[in-house]
Amino acid sequence: MRSTTALSALSLLTYAVLSLPAALAGPATGSARAGAWTLDPVRSHVGFTVAKLGFSDVDGEFHDFSGDVRYDPARPQNSSIRWRVRVASVKTGAPNRDSSLQAPEYLDAARYPDLAFESRRVTALDDTRLEVAGNITIRGRTRPLTIIATPVAGGGGFETRFEIDRYDFGVAGGRVMGRLIGRTVRVHLIARSLGETT
Repeated sequence: MRSTTALSALSLLTYAVLSLPAALAGPATGSARAGAWTLDPVRSHVGFTVAKLGFSDVDGEFHDFSGDVRYDPARPQNSSIRWRVRVASVKTGAPNRDSSLQAPEYLDAARYPDLAFESRRVTALDDTRLEVAGNITIRGRTRPLTIIATPVAGGGGFETRFEIDRYDFGVAGGRVMGRLIGRTVRVHLIARSLGETT
């Protein structure tokens, strides 16, 4: 149970997280506002999924996160994004599992309260997709991460899906339970704009 919790919380994600770069997608779609803006914490989403015992999945979300985006649809290479997620805000539908994910053998929220992502390079792949390369930090370990951002169905934002290996960040879990949870964490991020900041 504690093992499942840890894996679920790990996501990137992260970024990670990781859902961080999604706000930059689609230079020609009109789905993102040009300029500098902040993420809407209500309409945006930081979620993850991890396999448990090899035959079932555990889903989770982080509810406390913030980020800022500089988006230039005419020159995507001038765009950037920063995203920070509070580990203590993890929710998986099981309070005991949520507590386990914050424990030292997993995300260690006391020593590493945040997950973070910061872009280094944004490249337009076509009219609707951006490649966002940056660094993701989980449990004090920073690793490179490159994702593809695409428009959210119906418009009004962007999303990304990617995978990370929890072992890359030292999220091993307990000696027994840690081995019963998949090492791959699937991350789903949705970014929508709260409003312009400049």
